[in-house]
Amino acid sequence: LPVSASRMMMTNQHYSSTANGHHQQHQGAPKFDTMNELFGGARISYIFNDIFGASLRSVKSFDGLTDEEIRTTICNANGTRPALFVPEISFDILARRQISRLEQPGIQCVDLVYEELQRIASQCEPGELTRFPNLRDRMVEVVNGLLKRAVGPTQMMVSNLIKIELSYINTSHPDFIGGSQAVAKLMRKLEKEKEEKKKKENDIPKEVGGDTTDGSNGPRSSSSGGILGEGNDDPGGIMNFIFGGKTPLKNKHGSSLQRQSSVQLPQVPNSMRQTDTPPTDREQIEMEIIKSLIESYFNIVRKNFIDMVPKTIMYFLVNHVRDAMQNELVAELYRDAEIHSLMKEADDVAQRRKTCVEMSELLTRALEIVNEVRDFNTFK
Repeated sequence: LPVSASRMMMTNQHYSSTANGHHQQHQGAPKFDTMNELFGGARISYIFNDIFGASLRSVKSFDGLTDEEIRTTICNANGTRPALFVPEISFDILARRQISRLEQPGIQCVDLVYEELQRIASQCEPGELTRFPNLRDRMVEVVNGLLKRAVGPTQMMVSNLIKIELSYINTSHPDFIGGSQAVAKLMRKLEKEKEEKKKKENDIPKEVGGDTTDGSNGPRSSSSGGILGEGNDDPGGIMNFIFGGKTPLKNKHGSSLQRQSSVQLPQVPNSMRQTDTPPTDREQIEMEIIKSLIESYFNIVRKNFIDMVPKTIMYFLVNHVRDAMQNELVAELYRDAEIHSLMKEADDVAQRRKTCVEMSELLTRALEIVNEVRDFNTFK
């Protein structure tokens, strides 16, 4: 075969060897024994289950959401008049807020798998590539470019999973608790608390209270000196007012009651909060119902997200890179114009080969001399 054809066949073998090694590591068949740590596809599985899945399962339904924020959202949803029932829009707003918090962990999972694929690609290089540094550098460049192009669509698809969940809050989901079940759950909780409170009250011994009467059977005297104002020198008494008194009724501070009756409203604050006053019984019940609904729906979405993110990454990133790697290497590097530069050996390799060739020639010449001397001695 011509030199160029043999070199192209050699490069094609390197491409196939790299792609096959990448595929074998994904399938759990590493080239060398690794008994002390996880390797290849097992590391990707560890990212899916022990890092991403465990982290999302530890996320609570109300992380970053306080009771005051829930109460304020319900009040804002009611508008100018309180609703007869719990406003559904408050559940919708709060559920969307909590669901959107799952997007960032999904994007981070894509980045972790991308870094792991780069690690696998570097471990799949054939040993013969050390002879051809130009070919090795170009193969690393092509593989990294393929990975980078696959990361973008994968991250976009993971983001779309959250956007899909946010686009429609499916309150008809079979696993969703629903409004009626949420109310029933709350009533059972209140009934249980009432029974526990009643049980505690029954356990406390009743104390015998003393007589609270003051022992006087006569009429109590008023603080103003009697109903007719006897003994009261206040010119504003009832008798002075009836019998010709012209002084207007005043309070004990001497100010007119007419002036006292005018009420001045305080200034409206720029920021109004519900935390200034404790919640009423109705507000407490509404918050408990909303929290029960949010917890139920958040658990459904989180379960779906934990299942769908690994599948999305496997399809758009891992399997795509595995299947397209050899074709990408051939399309980018299998060219006549670049074959000579790619198959150029390293300087140290060429020098060692030259030294070996010279040594081989010297040894061959020495062997010929030894044979001549032996033959000469034999015929002599």
